[in-house]
Amino acid sequence: MDEKVKILFCLHYSDLNNGGIRSMIDVIENIIKNDNVTVYIVYPTRKNTAIDYLEKLGVKTIFLPFYKLNYNKTGRKGTWKYIIKRIMSPFLFYKLRQIVKKEEINVIYSNTIVIDYGFILSKMTGLPHIWHIREFGKEDHGILLRGGEETLYQKLNNSKGIIYISKAIEKKYAPHIRNGIFQEVIYDDISKTFINKKTEFNIDPDNLLKATIVGAIQEGKGQLVAIKAVEKANKLGAKIELHICGEKTGAYYNKINNYVKDHNLSDQVYFDGFKTKMNEYRSDMDIGIVASRSEAFGRVTIEGMLSNLAMIGADSAGTSELIADNVTGLLYKNGDIDELAEKLVYLYKDRQKLKELAINGFDFAKKFTKGNAADEIYDVITKLS
Repeated sequence: MDEKVKILFCLHYSDLNNGGIRSMIDVIENIIKNDNVTVYIVYPTRKNTAIDYLEKLGVKTIFLPFYKLNYNKTGRKGTWKYIIKRIMSPFLFYKLRQIVKKEEINVIYSNTIVIDYGFILSKMTGLPHIWHIREFGKEDHGILLRGGEETLYQKLNNSKGIIYISKAIEKKYAPHIRNGIFQEVIYDDISKTFINKKTEFNIDPDNLLKATIVGAIQEGKGQLVAIKAVEKANKLGAKIELHICGEKTGAYYNKINNYVKDHNLSDQVYFDGFKTKMNEYRSDMDIGIVASRSEAFGRVTIEGMLSNLAMIGADSAGTSELIADNVTGLLYKNGDIDELAEKLVYLYKDRQKLKELAINGFDFAKKFTKGNAADEIYDVITKLS
């Protein structure tokens, strides 16, 4: 396509450290290298690091406080904010429609299922709409959608195309999608800035190992499983520290923190808080644990591999697609504390295997830094616009 493609990306958040946002920005950063593309961003939350980053790249950004569709398990949090934003939405849609018309946008692209303002805008303007699905919803984040999943499926079936970030996500949604809707699995790009190759490995069998679990501290991420596995591994003769990287807030954090205190594990388990300099943080680690019960893709798996960590992951959903057992990492039965402990002891005792997995994982993960997702997504956009 020779004529210029103008894409409006609809975001749900504006923090660069959010996995879904970071993944989309890694794609946008490569897409805008094409001279035939102009990118516009709409974001509904207060300006944050992701928007600063995009503006430095020359991307046009638009703040409009649209509502989000997700709410917590009680269904109460954010209800009044949602109602107020719904009341405001006709004015916001009018303003955005005027921008779309003035700028001659070609296609609307929604990043995640927790927003539908891009879909509604597409119906108002007649422009093609593409939905990028990054989450299971209830299974991974405990997300409940206003209107329920059936309402979401109706919207998906009235979009032009759907992109899934893994085969596991496709498996959930595709059976509900009618023939004629374009669908494709495209794994995320990861920025080259995450390439963090080690020159030395912790191969001295007398040294303790440092394992890390990175991500929001919530039940679905499995931090308690990792804690109990490290506790058991150390009882079996290993010397392993577990470093938990994530914001120290919420009921689940309190629960696992109390477990650490009650079981006298403060010399084995460390809550390192939220980190931004992840390469520097991972450089001090040997093992990465992904204990999520249902990981949609698993940026932390690839990022860990790019820091030469030996990755151990729960054998489920997206994690199973990224780790080839005993080749690029180790898999254990989802939720099985004993098996995870055994894998940790195995790597503690066999440092050459730890090094081998770390090197193999790094070599595998490098392909995610080549901008392939951006190329594939650009092809989809030009095909459907």
